[in-house]
Amino acid sequence: MDAAERACLIEQVLLQQWEFVRAALSSASPRWLQLNLTMGQLKALVTVAEAGPLPVGRLGAALGIGKPAATLLVDALVRRGLVERSEDPEDRRRTLVRLSAQGGELMDELLRGRRDRLAGWLAQLNDDDLSALARGLRALVAVAAAESQARSA
Repeated sequence: MDAAERACLIEQVLLQQWEFVRAALSSASPRWLQLNLTMGQLKALVTVAEAGPLPVGRLGAALGIGKPAATLLVDALVRRGLVERSEDPEDRRRTLVRLSAQGGELMDELLRGRRDRLAGWLAQLNDDDLSALARGLRALVAVAAAESQARSA
C-alpha cells in the first residue's frame, strides 16, 4: 500500500469511528439522558469509578482543576449521595473520595447498558469481521500503550 492509499484508509477509519460514536450516542439509554449532573460532576464520578478511592487533590489534578474547585465538586456529589468522603488510613490529613453505594449502582447501570448495546452490535458481525476488529483493536491498544509509556518515562 502506498502513502496515498494509507492516508485514505486512515481517513476512512476516522470517519467510521465518528459514525460509530454518533450511533452510540443516538442509542443512549434513557438513564443517561435523565442524569441531572453537570459535565464536571459526571467527569468526577467517572474518574472516581475508574480510579477507585482517591484524594480530593488527585481527583482535581485528573480533572485539570485546583483542589478548591475539586472540593466543591465533591461537595455537590456528596449532597446527591453519589460519593462519600473518608479519612485516608495511610495519611489522616488527606480525604479520600469513593463512590457511595448509590453512585456505584448508577455507574454500573450506565456502563452495563453501553456494554450490552455494544455486545449486541458485535454479535451481529460475521466471524471474519469480528476477528479483524479484535485484531485491529489489539494493535491500536498496543500503539496507544507504548505512546503512553513513552510519555510517562
